[in-house]
Amino acid sequence: MPVFNEIATIEQAVVRVMDLPIDKELIIFDDYSTDGCRELLIELNKKYNFKLLLHEKNLGKGRGVIEASKYATGEYFIVEDSDLELNPSDIVKMLKIIEEDPSIDLVNGDRKITSSAKVNLVSLIANFVTRVLIFILYGKFLKDILSSYKLSKLSKFKELGIQADRFGFESEWILRSLKNNYKIQEIDIEYSPRTAKAGKKINILDGFEIIWTIIKLRFAK
Repeated sequence: MPVFNEIATIEQAVVRVMDLPIDKELIIFDDYSTDGCRELLIELNKKYNFKLLLHEKNLGKGRGVIEASKYATGEYFIVEDSDLELNPSDIVKMLKIIEEDPSIDLVNGDRKITSSAKVNLVSLIANFVTRVLIFILYGKFLKDILSSYKLSKLSKFKELGIQADRFGFESEWILRSLKNNYKIQEIDIEYSPRTAKAGKKINILDGFEIIWTIIKLRFAK
């Protein structure tokens, strides 16, 4: 679970994950928050006993997740954001899919962005552009490469060698999986988008970085 200045949502995010009716290992990294998140996480850890990593500088979501994965010991791996946009109960559904069909390498969450009235225009455009680019460059049709919910075996995640430091992490996970010929299964998931005013951090520069990553990785060896 990546955390950066999410004081309003972090406690509820932790509780929702800890309440999931599955065996789990929660690893939280605080990416140098300055709003009190770090202090709150230290207190929450006394109650819930998760693994807590406290960064001494802001590394970015992607770099933080990659670093956190080094401490993981479970069989499966998924990223749970601390902003409450997604519903952790969907993790149970995703886990069931990959456990019942060993041929599936990655379960990808589809946030149904195009049918949500709450999604802003920028997100709609980003979803459309990435879909088209993936189809043209990779010959695959995927509905939502930018979703944070991607579940795979930890070993499969690590062998991809993901390098993105920021929000291009999600797209790079999908792109490298495609290049490795992973079998990907998509599943509809709940989505409650928030605005920049409410704390959403991805911006248009991240969008350009994601588009460049899609093009760059297609021709990388």
